[in-house]
Amino acid sequence: MSKSDNENDGSLVPTPHRKKRIVEATIIDHTYIDYSTYQLANVDISSELKGSTVKTFPQKLHYILSRTEYRHIISWMPHGRAWKILDKELLVSVVCKEQFNHGKFESFNRQVNGWGFKVRIERPT
Repeated sequence: MSKSDNENDGSLVPTPHRKKRIVEATIIDHTYIDYSTYQLANVDISSELKGSTVKTFPQKLHYILSRTEYRHIISWMPHGRAWKILDKELLVSVVCKEQFNHGKFESFNRQVNGWGFKVRIERPT
């Protein structure tokens, strides 16, 4: 019995032929835009938050950072890629109590770390 006869009698299971996937090349624009020179408008995102029943920590944080009344406490850095706590005591006594229903910096910090935000410490030059 030849090898080809052996394959036809069912003793060897043929391997299925795989179809080749054709993936179209896409071009992604990675042009950097520096938003530090743009004027900030007091954008009201409260309507966006009203639609969702569960507000995640990043949604609340973005809402806080977008409010002009909190800019002296916590604000975006000029380049727009990070934020900075300017007054820790006011953050705890005002922002955390109003927005997170607690008055503990440790709880705020735990949420920051839990969502994967990274701490960048400014060193004097």
